[in-house]
Amino acid sequence: MPSSPPSVRPMLAALLTVLLLTSSALVSGPATLLPAAHAAAGTLTDLAPRVPSAPSPAAEDSPVSMDLVSLTPTSLAPGGTLEAQVDVTNTSSEPLPALTLELRTRTARVTDREVLSTWQSDTSAQPVGEAIASSGAHDQLDPGESTVLTVQVDAAALGYSEAPYYWGTRRLALTVAAEEDPLATLRTFVVWRPLEAEDRITQSVLLPMAAEDASAMVRDPEGFEASLDSGRLASVRELAQREGVDWWLDPALLDPPRMPVDADGESTTAPPTEAEDSATIPEYAPAPRSAELATLLEDAADERTVLSMPYARSDVVSLRAAGTEQLADVVREHGDRAWEDSGIAPHGSALRIDGAHADADALDAVLAAGGTTAIAPSSSLRRDPASSVTPSSVGVYPSTREEGGELTLLAPDPELSSEFSLLTGGSDTEQVRQRLLAETATIASEYTLAPRHLLISPSTDAVLDPAAAGAALDAMEEAPWIVSGSTSTLLDAADQQEWTGNPRSESGELYALGRIDPAGVHPSGPTEIGSWEHLARAEDPQLLDPAALTELQDAWTEVDTLAAAMEDDAPLDAPRREILAGTSIRWRGEPEIPATRAQEASALSAALQDRIQVVPASGYNVISDAVSVPITISNGLDTPITVRIEVTSDKPLVQVGGPTVVEVPARGQFDAAVDVEAIANGSVTLTTVVTTTDGRPLTAPVRVPLTVNPSWENWTTLLLVIAMGLLVVVGVARARRTGAATRAPGFAGPEDPEELARSGRTTPDRAPAADSAPDPASAPTEEDRS
Repeated sequence: MPSSPPSVRPMLAALLTVLLLTSSALVSGPATLLPAAHAAAGTLTDLAPRVPSAPSPAAEDSPVSMDLVSLTPTSLAPGGTLEAQVDVTNTSSEPLPALTLELRTRTARVTDREVLSTWQSDTSAQPVGEAIASSGAHDQLDPGESTVLTVQVDAAALGYSEAPYYWGTRRLALTVAAEEDPLATLRTFVVWRPLEAEDRITQSVLLPMAAEDASAMVRDPEGFEASLDSGRLASVRELAQREGVDWWLDPALLDPPRMPVDADGESTTAPPTEAEDSATIPEYAPAPRSAELATLLEDAADERTVLSMPYARSDVVSLRAAGTEQLADVVREHGDRAWEDSGIAPHGSALRIDGAHADADALDAVLAAGGTTAIAPSSSLRRDPASSVTPSSVGVYPSTREEGGELTLLAPDPELSSEFSLLTGGSDTEQVRQRLLAETATIASEYTLAPRHLLISPSTDAVLDPAAAGAALDAMEEAPWIVSGSTSTLLDAADQQEWTGNPRSESGELYALGRIDPAGVHPSGPTEIGSWEHLARAEDPQLLDPAALTELQDAWTEVDTLAAAMEDDAPLDAPRREILAGTSIRWRGEPEIPATRAQEASALSAALQDRIQVVPASGYNVISDAVSVPITISNGLDTPITVRIEVTSDKPLVQVGGPTVVEVPARGQFDAAVDVEAIANGSVTLTTVVTTTDGRPLTAPVRVPLTVNPSWENWTTLLLVIAMGLLVVVGVARARRTGAATRAPGFAGPEDPEELARSGRTTPDRAPAADSAPDPASAPTEEDRS
């Protein structure tokens, strides 16, 4: 809890400010009279070039470069000794004689964080004031040579006030001089803290834990190995084992893709090709080194707060905006499964919003994408980023678009987070460390009674050097004004919304940002010297190209179709990881990368799908009523497949049986029989398609001619011929039988017209004419029928 200031502090500060302004016209150089005067002077902006706040290199025309090797102790107290070591390199073409390292200081306590940025960005060689201490002289430094110069000074000689209230950050200037001529000056800080000082602030560090490219083990195995050995993933591995830091973790690191492994269990670079020995079916297992990292993370996750990134750092906001809901659901499902399999329970799903993009629309987009927490710089959530009291890094955003929707806001300090991001090994690590200590000390010494909790979260793109980051974390743990905390405390405060907006509240509740309405969200960004301010308008976040995301979704559909047929879909882990990595927020502004990933994944899926084939035949002849037509299915994949065979005819001359579901062994084939029933003679074309069991096609249609000559037509013709023959035989037999039993008698005379007309039979007329007498001579003789 901060100690109370003297009751006359406001009046005294105002009076001394006036005195300082008056005396500045008469006296040059640093004031050295009263600590209170220096406290007031610390609020003024020093005249210095407005350059970024990162430790600045020496001026280009400087004959030497300076690297702060060490500055001890972390917290300087009365009776202590301040020691500074600087590595000096002669960058000129001439030798430099009698080099010394001089130390100067400003006794005023820094109370304005902008002063820190201004001071450290000053690269001028000429210091102000007399040196308090100097190192021994180095006789001569030849061109290109380096040496370490050390200067020590007793705390008493620095002139800092020993009153506990005046503890805090002091400015130091370390100057390399040759024969007392200043060559270059490095500006840094030391924290002065008398033993009676009690002010403290809680602080937690949230480290992003993610690969640069979640598909590197598939696309670039050599680069992936290099990252594990000495790159980003090496940093993740080392920092993951450190206690006292929390994680914002990509669940893809917990989900190593299955890759083909050789006899020694080592991962190969790609799935085997068809040219390889078909008798050898490779085994698939999680990529060994990816699995090692996943196991390490699972073991180290205990006793720390873990927040979830979207799987493979997917830009879920862009996915929703592009209408690719299927792919957004896949990202969520993969993340949920990875967390469940690992046994780690994250405290929520968090998305980061850059300060320049921060506004109410951005927060609403996080809610719409399923996020529970937004990570945004505190400068975007404060009315005045430069206000005199820094609140805790937590708040809540009640959405006006989604009824009842509330978003937890984690608000890392932007200056501290930016400084921590510089711990990459490529900058002056010791200067960054001293800047972090100075910033936290300046915040902790702000006048407030309510407890506060700061959050530091470096850039996701920063590749932190484990040694440099570890040294900074060690220093902050050692600092007596910092209490190590957990990010879960901030999340719990947001859940319960138990906080205060009064920095002088003595209720024990956190002084926090509180509830932030849409009008309280502002875009913000760094100034030239590194302090943060509000921007006039939010920048376009440049969401991922919708067309590219649609292509990625189409590629996923192709892969998913193939997976539905496979007994073991391990060979598809590679194209799946490529697709999901193609949705990474890292590719904003680079639409060609997601499009390329979609094409590559689609090509790999197509190559695998082409290994499922219908072996065509030259043709079939059907000479019976019903036959079983053989259909050969070839499977070149490394796993058995279950598929459905659908055969259709282009003409109704045959009736084809229904679809047949078969299982085809890995690297083998299967002869399926499809029932075909002939209806009529002719030629038809049979079309065969292999699909998944739910009907999604796996192969292109294969067409085979079929000649139909059904046997039932031959039997019908034969039966007709036999029937006709029987009719002829019956008719002839009947005629013969009738003609053999009765012969018509011969007679002469007129026919009976009535009988002829009635029956068509010829009979004699029984009534002869009256005028004609019968002629006995012409009467017929009766034939003997006996």
